[in-house]
Amino acid sequence: MPDASAPTPAQAAVIDAPANAVGTVIGAPGTGKTHALVERVAALLERGLAPEQVLALTPSRQAATALRDRIGVRVRVATPGPMARSLGSFAFQLVRGAMVHAGLEPPALLTGADQDRIIADLLAGDAEDEREGIRSRWPESLGATVRASRAFRSELRAFLAECTELGLTPADLETSERPAWRAVGSFARSYRRVLDRARSAHRDAADLLAEAATTLRGAAPDELGALSRLSTVLIDDAQELTAGGVALVAALRARGVAVLAFGDPDISSGAFRGAGPELFAELVGMLGDVHVLDEPHRQDPPLTALTRTVVQTIGASGRVEHRRAPIASDAADHPGAVQAYIAPSPHEEHDLIARTLREWHLLQGVRWERMAVIAHDTRQVAALEAELAAREVPTRAAGVQRPLGSETVVRDIVGIVRLALTEPAERDPQLLAEALRTPFGGLDGVGLRRLRARLRHLELEAGGSAPARLLLRDGIAEPAQLARVDTAEARTADRFGTVLREVREGWQRGETIHELLWRVWDGSRAPDGRRLAVAWREIADGPGSGGSARGSGAAGTETARALDALVALFDAAKRSVERAPEKGPEAFIHDILDSEVPEDSLSAPERPGTVTLMTPATALGTEFDAVVIAGVQDGVWPNVRLRGGLLETWRLAEATGAARSGEPEHVHSTLDRRRAALHDELRLFVRAASRARHRLLVTAVDDDDQSPSAFFGFLPDPLPVDERHAHPLTLRGLVARHRRVLTTSADPAARAAVAGQLRLLAEAEVPGADPGEWFGVRPVSDSGPLEDLETGSVRVSPSRLEAFETCGVNWAIAALGGDTSSSPSAGIGTIVHAAMERVPDGDRERMRAVLDERWGELDFEAPWMAAKERRRAEQYLDSLHDYLAAVQRDEGRLLSAEGTFRFAIELDPDAQPRTHPVDPERPAGQVVVSGAIDRVEAYPPGAGDHAEARGPARNWAPMSAGAAEERVVVVDLKTGKSETNVTEDKVREHAQLAAYQLAVEEGLVPGADPDGLAGARLVIVSKTIGRSTYRVAHQHRLEDEARERFLDRVVEAGRGMAASSFTAQVEAHCADTSANRVEICRIHTIPAVSA
Repeated sequence: MPDASAPTPAQAAVIDAPANAVGTVIGAPGTGKTHALVERVAALLERGLAPEQVLALTPSRQAATALRDRIGVRVRVATPGPMARSLGSFAFQLVRGAMVHAGLEPPALLTGADQDRIIADLLAGDAEDEREGIRSRWPESLGATVRASRAFRSELRAFLAECTELGLTPADLETSERPAWRAVGSFARSYRRVLDRARSAHRDAADLLAEAATTLRGAAPDELGALSRLSTVLIDDAQELTAGGVALVAALRARGVAVLAFGDPDISSGAFRGAGPELFAELVGMLGDVHVLDEPHRQDPPLTALTRTVVQTIGASGRVEHRRAPIASDAADHPGAVQAYIAPSPHEEHDLIARTLREWHLLQGVRWERMAVIAHDTRQVAALEAELAAREVPTRAAGVQRPLGSETVVRDIVGIVRLALTEPAERDPQLLAEALRTPFGGLDGVGLRRLRARLRHLELEAGGSAPARLLLRDGIAEPAQLARVDTAEARTADRFGTVLREVREGWQRGETIHELLWRVWDGSRAPDGRRLAVAWREIADGPGSGGSARGSGAAGTETARALDALVALFDAAKRSVERAPEKGPEAFIHDILDSEVPEDSLSAPERPGTVTLMTPATALGTEFDAVVIAGVQDGVWPNVRLRGGLLETWRLAEATGAARSGEPEHVHSTLDRRRAALHDELRLFVRAASRARHRLLVTAVDDDDQSPSAFFGFLPDPLPVDERHAHPLTLRGLVARHRRVLTTSADPAARAAVAGQLRLLAEAEVPGADPGEWFGVRPVSDSGPLEDLETGSVRVSPSRLEAFETCGVNWAIAALGGDTSSSPSAGIGTIVHAAMERVPDGDRERMRAVLDERWGELDFEAPWMAAKERRRAEQYLDSLHDYLAAVQRDEGRLLSAEGTFRFAIELDPDAQPRTHPVDPERPAGQVVVSGAIDRVEAYPPGAGDHAEARGPARNWAPMSAGAAEERVVVVDLKTGKSETNVTEDKVREHAQLAAYQLAVEEGLVPGADPDGLAGARLVIVSKTIGRSTYRVAHQHRLEDEARERFLDRVVEAGRGMAASSFTAQVEAHCADTSANRVEICRIHTIPAVSA
């Protein structure tokens, strides 16, 4: 590869060409086109041209910034203005200068977000007109639902832009034979009328280019101001020029300006917006002379060979004189220059990318900023940004424009302002709870639950019944409500309520959206009480950001990204106030939260020491020492999905040319269009691969859902999947590796070595290195039992007996207060039980009234979830109504509802367990069994079996007659999903029902004759069977053997519940999915030192 500082003969011919030279410079990637452009600018200035006579143009603002820096470093002279500009910036200056000279109001640039909002409003107006019976201008194929989609608005914007590029007027479209184009012509008139009525003379990008070309052709020198002295223009990446850009070049030439365009049609990425190789060929023909650069100037030989190989497969629809055949290179001279890797899962692909980047940085000496990861689209880039940040790789997404409202921190702070502007009594409790859980609110999920629970308890103590979510809303609106709760969570919520009040008062005084946002930001506090701005600045800039020893790189990166988004938000708010001061904060809030098109300014700023993440479109004009091309999946890259189908935008240019020439329009087959799309994808791949100077890695995933792209056929055989990638090269990974050796190795020397390394890492405060942080290493805090049976008793709840038998550890954590979660199912069960107790006859309307009264006690994460659970609760009440109606048909009567009981069992190991009344004077050495029975019913002889709810007759036996005149039956109502698979066989050993039977036998249920006991049953309203809307599973009266067996279970469980240690039954609790349920295990049994 030649010395980059010494131009090749072909470059020298371009650099030393006369100042008035006109033509095109074509070269493959890495042949030094931009280098030649920069050197030519320097040469022209050295020949005596003034800086204002020379200008370099690029298609994008990012490329213009990079080129401007390169030119500034090379020429080292002061210039009156930038010597490199984007094409849009140049056009804007031309149009603005001409309008100001004519005494007109300067133009305002219409951003993509502004344009999208105008189009969305017009389309919404069309839909409203149609609903009112006004005839639609749109064809039936483009109904209101289609037009409401973001995809349609995006295509409509592209269609309008291309019409401007091609010089098509609404009248031209309205004469088209295509109904959709005629509709767009009518729509374009409405769109132009909106722009004409705007406060400023708005122009979008296509308008600016067209108007700038017109200005150049007809303006007098004094109208152009400083631009009138322009004599030489150099255009970099000219293959990206659209029809409007080519028209602007033609206008420059008509004015006598020398134009030299540099480009490569094989890396064009603008076919979707009209910038294809055919248009570049048109530009070449207009400019005349052609210079070809064919000597590699950037890449190592293996990378150059790959680039040329891929280029050979691209169709020759434009200029091809710059193409060269691939030259085989000796892989031994450049080992690992081009590598491929196919991962078995996305997680492993991200691990491999993170490890490779660290290897390049730590082992090869490549600086972070000299590396890049390129993915096909912005969705992949966003995923990579999050995944690599989690793996402590410092990254920045370059040129990836995102809507401000897509950033979580932006939605949080703007949503708080929207809440403040809402009447306190009308604020959505769910939105208020979500706002409290943001960094600006200051509470986490646990703190919010605690505050709600405390407010609810106070309400119940006062005899009220308001739900917790409304109590929280009222408390934030009225400080006196929260003053009753003296907790840290209440004080945080009160501070948040103060911020809302101050923002609302500021809005009422006429403060701008910029000032209101600042009130929220300035009033927010971190959990430790410091201002949020101070805490975040320390996280973003302090030790550990970027992946240092403390391991806080991920937090630092995320915080820095949040701060960038907030800066962009405040800038956007300031611009909004300056552009349209008559607009209130509400308009800005609507624009931010509802915008789907990015603001121009929202992209990550450049920072040293970060890996650049980008798409091929934003990779233009960049180069890196090492590049990863990630996510090269089949269907993603290449993506040959046909675009522009709704409005047939792809036909517009050719149809316009055919109409103007009088020739018939060429008909393209689907195969032709897919082939063209494939060639576009190949150009994007060439562009991505050609950004690398020395190293390139291409990755993909091969699993059940996705497979690698056919582009891997261009690459060497993929690297094998091995243990080398088990741990990323991070300090956390090093700690994990050392701990694994320490806990699994039998080699004393190896253990001693890693112990020494862990000591050094612990001294550097690397998380996980200090043994004091390891699970199971610290001594137990208390070795005593939960209950001292020498002096007291142990309480056993029948409903928790089986939970203890399933997993002792899980039961102990719940019993000690670790069970803080409460599912909606539990709340629904409580309400259904209350309805059965208050409406024993099962009247449907009265039971639903109970549901209405108490439904507000439940909190749901989303409205759709609340609606779903409400339907389920109503279904349970209907099933309960059917059961109680069947009880009445069988002449059953209620003996007891929610009756409580208590009895004791001695824990004497030498005696057979027996039940007896609880003796409060002698509590030692006994199990106290207590509970509440849902219902106790009595039936006449032969009734009460509920045969239709017990399944086929062969699977169950009728109840015993008993020794009394009536059959006494214990009923336990079940609403949970876990009981749906309970059968007659499984219910024989049901501990809860057995305990209830013992309570009746001991005479602890008033009105229930123990002699008439015929058993106990589960009534499951969450399960249907046959024609019955509920299910009954019956436990027959305990025989002596079953009774003794149950008492032994209670005694054993009592001793276990009172013990000092508990066993986690992993097989039963953590791995049992046979019952079609997934339970949350609160702790797992793991080795004393995690490996």
